Amino acid sequence: MKTILRAAIITAAAALVLVLASPAHRGTSASSAVSVDPQLTEFFAARGAGATVPVVITYREKPGAAEFSRLDLAGITKGFATRELPMVIADMNAGQLALVSRQPGVVSIYGNSLMQTFTNASRRFIGVQQMTGDTQVTKANRANPGFPISGRGIGIGYIDTGIDATHKDLTYGRKTVQNVIQPLSETVVSDAGLVLGVGVSVGDLLNSTGFVPPIYVENQQMSDLESGHGTHGAAVAAGTGEQSGGFYGGVARGAHLIGVNAGNEMGLPLVALIGAFDYLLANQYQYNIRVINNSWGSRLSAARLDPNYPINVASRTAHDRNIVVVFAAGNAADTATSINPYSTMPWVVSVAAGEKQGLGSPADFSSRGVDNGTGTDTAGMPADTSLAPNLRPDITAPGVDIKSARLRGAGLTNTLGTVPVIGNDLTTIPPAYLPYYTTSQGTSFAAPHVSGVVALMLEANPLLTPDEVVTLLRQTANPMPYAERVVGAGYVDAHNAVRAALGLTAVAHPFDLIPEDGGPEIVDLSDDQFGTGAQDIRTVDFAYDAAAGQLVYTLTLANAAERTPNSSWTVSSSFGAKTIFVSASVSETGPLVYKYGQFETLPSGTTSQASKGTPDSGQVSGNQIIIRLAVSKINALVDPNSTVVGTTSKNTAAKAQILIGTSLSGGLLLNSDSASGKDFVMQ
Repeated sequence: MKTILRAAIITAAAALVLVLASPAHRGTSASSAVSVDPQLTEFFAARGAGATVPVVITYREKPGAAEFSRLDLAGITKGFATRELPMVIADMNAGQLALVSRQPGVVSIYGNSLMQTFTNASRRFIGVQQMTGDTQVTKANRANPGFPISGRGIGIGYIDTGIDATHKDLTYGRKTVQNVIQPLSETVVSDAGLVLGVGVSVGDLLNSTGFVPPIYVENQQMSDLESGHGTHGAAVAAGTGEQSGGFYGGVARGAHLIGVNAGNEMGLPLVALIGAFDYLLANQYQYNIRVINNSWGSRLSAARLDPNYPINVASRTAHDRNIVVVFAAGNAADTATSINPYSTMPWVVSVAAGEKQGLGSPADFSSRGVDNGTGTDTAGMPADTSLAPNLRPDITAPGVDIKSARLRGAGLTNTLGTVPVIGNDLTTIPPAYLPYYTTSQGTSFAAPHVSGVVALMLEANPLLTPDEVVTLLRQTANPMPYAERVVGAGYVDAHNAVRAALGLTAVAHPFDLIPEDGGPEIVDLSDDQFGTGAQDIRTVDFAYDAAAGQLVYTLTLANAAERTPNSSWTVSSSFGAKTIFVSASVSETGPLVYKYGQFETLPSGTTSQASKGTPDSGQVSGNQIIIRLAVSKINALVDPNSTVVGTTSKNTAAKAQILIGTSLSGGLLLNSDSASGKDFVMQ
């Protein structure tokens, strides 16, 4: 899997070719000249010698008649020969692997592993990857026998700013099966005190008298004309990742989308939202719409909690038509009126936002509820309008640092991706992918994660009702050490939600989100990065050595031996207002260089590492990088008149980086993995 990701990096920056092709990055070789993916050996050992799997065979030069003849003799009679690359893509079994690995000119053979993405980091965090690889789940997939569950056949209605279906991840006709523009989205808005530009009245949209259905302009390649918000979120729910060769992608890659434009970054008018719900309901059976995503809302108020408020009527009607309605909980943090009122109805699913790493901590912007759930989570069928709402989220999903499709053209969501505190695309997305992907955050992008999970559940069991879906989501949620008013039932667990939908027993959650007493401060997912094993952060332990008067940082990597020139690692935490870091970097000549210092905010708003010198010591031991820093040096940076001993250090974090190019030529430093964790006490 990592090998395929390395190929993506090579495509992004030719400067990394020599680094990633070095012997330290090759798999276990069947001979000294050929690199063989060790996962192939594991696959054949588990599945048997007769099993086959697609592989990529790479040659020293572009293969010709002689190479194809040798493959034929090995029993490989067909495959794809790339036109510009020296590669053949074909199915292979264990015996053929042994034969082909010894053929002249072969450089490497790698299996067709699943690719991982930055949105994929969130997919793995919620168990989508684990569910896809679960043979019990695949075997139980009655809707599409023999295929992993991917949401195939399930329609997700997406009410938002529209969808750019010219993006390969969202291609019109295949992924986005219908894309609609509403003239109603340009209407004048009557909110008191809201100043808008020129708008049109409903009367302006009609050429004659009489009552007619809303106007829709269907079959559009592009309905997201000036925002990017809808495009980004739709790809989180169901994007294919095709534009990046699978490097990025959504939760339910097999589901299809029905996009309805209902506004722009200025806002989504109520009439357009109602028009959008109406369109999806009118076309429910044509497109098998089973989920409607709503990454929008407003502040809490008595009027908007009224079950007869138009949005609540629309969502209830969809529920009663067996459609699961998902709402973002809101981005107003912890205020009494923060929770999105439309998300609190008993017949919808309310989604809070959390980080997609570390302990999945709730995002500071994610709206908290005003209670722990005094209403009901299931509304009956049809929904009982007399039931009290739940003034808190139902569940939490990834909503921080979300990488997803970029609108082709100008849009606020695209612009935010370049803001360091939100996205900083230039340092987190490989250059070749920058035109097609961007970063954003918010419950707007947590909600489509859950919409995607619901699509997976409904492929697994199409007979589930909306009430049963929300019940299973909550029952299988990954526990978190926070009140329900903050995170709902916990973090969404796609793997167990799908297993529950199939009637299978529960398995371990994809990640432990409750800190272990005495354990490492940071615990990170494996295989959630691009690059080598040395870029894959596993744990970070902070420990105070009182006898030596030092803070000891122990960073554990998946494979520290795979470190390459121009790689670096940084571990940091905050003592009061000061964030102190230690770092290790591999110079272009090979040796590791160790530094310590503090983070400083530049006039541009970006954060820079200001080095203050060399720590007391640094070493690599096995897969660990161990750095010792004297408490006196920390005190000098934090407060020379006091000591950090006995205080609590917060915001523990770590990151691994790869330099594309060279320091001499002004290369680009890309973040390949990052992690965060719990506080620690200096004692």
